[in-house]
Amino acid sequence: MTLTLASCGGGGGGGGGGEPQLTRMGGALQGRSLALTNSVTSFAGTSGSADGAATQARFNFPGDVASDGTNLYVADTGNSVIRKVVLATGATSTVAGLAGVTGSGDGTAATARFNYPTGIAISSDKSKLYVCDTGNNTIRSINVATGAVTTLAGTAGVVGFANGIGGAASFSSPSGVATDGTNLYVADTLNHRIRKIALASAAVTTLAGSGVQDLADGTGVAARFDSPRGIASDGTSLYVADQGNSAVRQIVIATGVVSTLVEPDAVDAIQSPAGIATDGTNLFVTDTGRNNLRKVVIATQEVSTLAGDQAGTPGAVNATGGAARFSNPAGVALVAGTIYLADAGNDLLRKVSVATGGSSTLAGILGSADGVGTAAGFTSPYDLTTDGTNVYVADTNNHTIRQISIATGAVSTLAGQADRPGSADGSGAAAAFRFPSGITTDGTNLFVSDTGNNTVRKIVIATGAVSTLAGTAGAAGAADGAGSAAAFNSPNGITTDGTNLYLADSGNNSVRKIVIATGAVSTLVPASAGLSSPYGITTNGVSLYIADSRNDRICRFTLAGSAFSPLSVSGVTFDLPSGITTDGVSLFVTNAASGSVSRIALATGAGGTVVTGLKNPNGISTDGSTLYVADAHDNAVLRVR
Repeated sequence: MTLTLASCGGGGGGGGGGEPQLTRMGGALQGRSLALTNSVTSFAGTSGSADGAATQARFNFPGDVASDGTNLYVADTGNSVIRKVVLATGATSTVAGLAGVTGSGDGTAATARFNYPTGIAISSDKSKLYVCDTGNNTIRSINVATGAVTTLAGTAGVVGFANGIGGAASFSSPSGVATDGTNLYVADTLNHRIRKIALASAAVTTLAGSGVQDLADGTGVAARFDSPRGIASDGTSLYVADQGNSAVRQIVIATGVVSTLVEPDAVDAIQSPAGIATDGTNLFVTDTGRNNLRKVVIATQEVSTLAGDQAGTPGAVNATGGAARFSNPAGVALVAGTIYLADAGNDLLRKVSVATGGSSTLAGILGSADGVGTAAGFTSPYDLTTDGTNVYVADTNNHTIRQISIATGAVSTLAGQADRPGSADGSGAAAAFRFPSGITTDGTNLFVSDTGNNTVRKIVIATGAVSTLAGTAGAAGAADGAGSAAAFNSPNGITTDGTNLYLADSGNNSVRKIVIATGAVSTLVPASAGLSSPYGITTNGVSLYIADSRNDRICRFTLAGSAFSPLSVSGVTFDLPSGITTDGVSLFVTNAASGSVSRIALATGAGGTVVTGLKNPNGISTDGSTLYVADAHDNAVLRVR
């Protein structure tokens, strides 16, 4: 190996013994079992929650928006607050809740508490906001003038399905809300139903949906939905973003008759509809799966793309039509020919002209600043590695590679330039990446999965010089070969034993090997082995351990014998495992969907939970004493000790 760190000894005399030696392997330092207390602190970067002028405001995964024509009201999901943005200036303030503090208490302004609210609507007289308080499974009401918050229906902490009045009713992760002035209509997401709340009495009934997770038209409870999310009304009909079905549905309010406007197998299908708004003639739907904004003509059901890349390329680019880029766009509101959009993955509020498709930023700022600790900014960092002196971060949506000093927390940009995607080789800022998402080190060089370019890049740490080791920018495929003759498809996790690189080739559902000295690429684990979107990968020099993300499991591949099998694990389940590292004694796995980190003993397969309550943890590495976790949702690198 390239490095062995001996124990520094110290104190107490005696002969031999001391700390185990640390060896650089798998993009981490291994050889010492981590003695963790499971305390989590921010190491660098921070989620945004600041009020202020347009370019000073910060949001954290905003989920939905509503407007009174003068202001935009935002369900700032990751911060668990409700915000107000002046449309004319972008000036942002907090209406209710306290950023970063979850709860369920009613109260006024900052004394009220929410738990990851994701849906918001405004009353016809503009005096009240209605909020789907998703984590509390309740529907809340906010007096716009005073900021007073009350609970209209459901009971915090009670998950279920029951009709009734006020607190006697129950919901399961409600995420969309609309009103016609008399009633509220709620997308009761995990109950797979559309509910109605009479505003005068708070009586909750079921308008449509049987609760069976399926796609079926019909009247009332004879219809079926799958995880409905966004909902809008024109006063006569409701329009539903039926996300799990990849469909857009229509419900006639008076009769409860449900029909399908956009089918999941349509030529211009909407992969993952989330937010929805209407002008009475058209629907405007965000597609989180393809990172774009779609337009649906209600009368003809014609679907077109108003803004964003049809191929689904994420980003944060203000431009016209297909040149614009979004990341996980969510809720939308329509005001006088302008669509206001919660660009959740970028922590921005964007606006799009209906007439031209031109986009711009209303409020928020992408984090890319260098600095110390939480003064630095990242945008969706997805992976990291360490050489024991620094942590290196694939700052995915900034298209850069960042360096963090372990001793000081100082953050600098090693290669690439924020908001300038590309594929150029060069040194430092002269090089360019496109959504780099995997990174590892042998102590001298960094190796990067440049996912958007379908290449593997090499960076000399001492100089910042960037070169392309394998693959050809823009050419997706599955070919083995040397250097540019090889091809990848959405490469993600990457690890090294010092001689070879091992790559989770996610789009090909395979694991590839790259000889560092020659760039020769071969396939170790083919798609026929049954992997589904493998993401993270690590090695202890004997085996590869693979986060088989869509199969919710960890797999092992022995380097000497080429044996491949799922790892037998007890005491823990996985939920979209995405990052993986090892200290040589245990595996540590990030679960992106459940926001947790799991620990699995290599010798026995016995597992347990290290950390819960994270937002979207992905990359993970260790310096032999501490875990470092890239939390893409919070735009931060966390430290677990």
